[in-house]
Amino acid sequence: MKTITKILCTLYIVTLSLFLASCQNSDLEFDHETAQFDLRDNAILIELIAPTGTAIDDELYIFGAFNGLDENTAPEQLKYKLEKAQFSDLKWGIYLYPNNFVGGKTLADGFSFVSKKAGAERDINGQPVVHTLNAETGTRHNIWADRWASYFSTSDEKIQHNGYVVYVLDESGFADLHLYMYGDVNDLNGGWPGMKPTGVETVNGTEYSYFDMGKENNGLRETLIFNDNGESQLADYGPVVFDDNIYLHILSDGTIEKIASSSTQEHDGAVVYVLDGIGWGMNTTLYMWGDVNDLNGGWPGMKVGGSATFGDYTYLYFDMGKSNAGLSEHLIFSNGGASQLPDYDGYNLDKDIYLYIAAGAVTEIADPAAPGDVEWFNPSSEPKPDALIDLYFYNATDTLAPLHVYAWGSGEAFGGWPGQAFEKMDTVTILGLELLHTTVSGKVDDGWSLIFNDGADLKLPDYGISATDSICSYYLKIADSGVTPLQVAAQVQQR
Repeated sequence: MKTITKILCTLYIVTLSLFLASCQNSDLEFDHETAQFDLRDNAILIELIAPTGTAIDDELYIFGAFNGLDENTAPEQLKYKLEKAQFSDLKWGIYLYPNNFVGGKTLADGFSFVSKKAGAERDINGQPVVHTLNAETGTRHNIWADRWASYFSTSDEKIQHNGYVVYVLDESGFADLHLYMYGDVNDLNGGWPGMKPTGVETVNGTEYSYFDMGKENNGLRETLIFNDNGESQLADYGPVVFDDNIYLHILSDGTIEKIASSSTQEHDGAVVYVLDGIGWGMNTTLYMWGDVNDLNGGWPGMKVGGSATFGDYTYLYFDMGKSNAGLSEHLIFSNGGASQLPDYDGYNLDKDIYLYIAAGAVTEIADPAAPGDVEWFNPSSEPKPDALIDLYFYNATDTLAPLHVYAWGSGEAFGGWPGQAFEKMDTVTILGLELLHTTVSGKVDDGWSLIFNDGADLKLPDYGISATDSICSYYLKIADSGVTPLQVAAQVQQR
């Protein structure tokens, strides 16, 4: 056992410049060397200090001349499987009974360890390791393991992963990198501080620490928190969806960049890709009507199929189905039916399409890796401030009577359908023009679609508004041909 002698000296100044030194010894033991298992009189206790990066759900085995096993056959023998310590993520233990040893062999004839996920034990130079030990029953022995074989793997040495993988190029300076996750499942793969890297893998010449997510977690949506074994942590990253491998670069300043996409997702027919600028995330649904109503599901439609990355932008996607090729459909995006965006008209299901959704608007993107001047959703821990939108209407319609306005989006405004009647609004005069006035209350960045209607069946196309500031205004002309901004708006702003 390693010990450090701590010398505590107190100097006493006495007359005639004489002094005495009083010293005391105190033994300090490293946490990872602390005993984690009880001794047994009839067994040799081996406590393995596993390499950094060993997953807490890994399976470790011991093999050697004493049990007649090698790195390939040992994982088939449960009685030679190590047990993870309850109170340490670094320690694994096993009781060995000499009466089970074969051929008169002992631990002095050599033994090694193997990880089911990361391969056999290696030294710091990548060479196989053989330990020797003269041990008696009733004793405990700490054994250090430097590396697993996966640490030295190349892209030509394919590692078998359990589910999708989070690859991390780590320049954080953390001594003991961990990954904690919350979202669809909190404490996924372990409570705080989370899981250690499963191993190390070289991909296309770059060495990554990697975390196997587990096949049973495919499709989950999780937020990632990288930390130094709980001592310090980076800002939350995500949420991400485990529908593909994820490659991340942790820079020395603690920022996290997505550096690659290894998408191998095979899609069913044409795909609708959606850049989420409204914050609905995995709650986004897609309803379709047109050549076939309720295509791929009745209201609110189909759920998100997964996510895909183009450049620095991550899109949600919906598979249209090969059997639907050539149909022409109207698309309605909603957050599960409670709030919806204006229809996106005339999509032919014979090609992929890239759309940006935001409050009150759906727009097509030509280049998914360079979508232009868009601000996709980035949730903030700070609550959004209250907002008030002043709406001023000039009624120039002849066919919609009695005229009403209904609003949906970030909640419902003006009550249920058909909304607020114009005849109940206040009349104000601005720059000599009589306008009707009403308001919408919400939060900054909220958005609504206005539907002007006759109180029954006739209506104009939706018109999108959003709370761009705590107080903002819209001046609109309502005509039979549609809704357009009033020129008076610019004149009011100039004044």
